[in-house]
Amino acid sequence: MDCVVMTDPNTKCFGGFGFATYATMEEVDAAVNARPHKVGGRVVEPKRAVSREDSQRPSAFLTVKKTFVGGIKEDTEEYHLRDYFEQYGKTEVTEIMAD
Repeated sequence: MDCVVMTDPNTKCFGGFGFATYATMEEVDAAVNARPHKVGGRVVEPKRAVSREDSQRPSAFLTVKKTFVGGIKEDTEEYHLRDYFEQYGKTEVTEIMAD
């Protein structure tokens, strides 16, 4: 699994969201459907990660292998996100994003 810490190089601001990419759509379904989720003591919200352009196509949601995870605490590390969401399947990439 690849893990990347991403923060704004100038402000060092944290974005409060991240992504977990799975090998299969079934693993995404399992993660998204098993709500509520709590990572680092905070409830987080996983959703299928679909680009704005693709969100207009109903079939786009059927092929997604990536989840958007919102509501992440600032002190959350990639391994926290990865370790939690790997209970639904092997994650290929875990990223926490910055503003």
